[in-house]
Amino acid sequence: MRRSMNAVWLMLLLAIATATVAKAQEGYFGLTVDVDGTGFFLNPTITTATIKQVAAGSPAATAGIVAGDEILEVEGHVVPGAKADSIAPLMEKGVGQSLTLKLRRSSGAAYSVTLVAIARPQIERG
Repeated sequence: MRRSMNAVWLMLLLAIATATVAKAQEGYFGLTVDVDGTGFFLNPTITTATIKQVAAGSPAATAGIVAGDEILEVEGHVVPGAKADSIAPLMEKGVGQSLTLKLRRSSGAAYSVTLVAIARPQIERG
């Protein structure tokens, strides 16, 4: 009886651990950011964070983000003037988690979007 109870507990713990790992799967928004900063190179003060590239069909593309848009806020935290190590973790989300950004177009118009992270697409190799 004790052995079977241990097996049940082991299976339960394994299921919880698997669910935790799956829940923590790295999310993908489909954008790359070019960050300019000043100060110590390992943790610079951000002067600008600009969208460098947006992947077709990604959450960022679906939301209308385009290359050249400047990120003004991440999750309500102002980006210009912030330390890089305080902003970077805010953009790291798991699959299904949301990310709210405030951006500015090159025309000067500001807008906000909320993106939902998806699993990173598999790269097809031919």
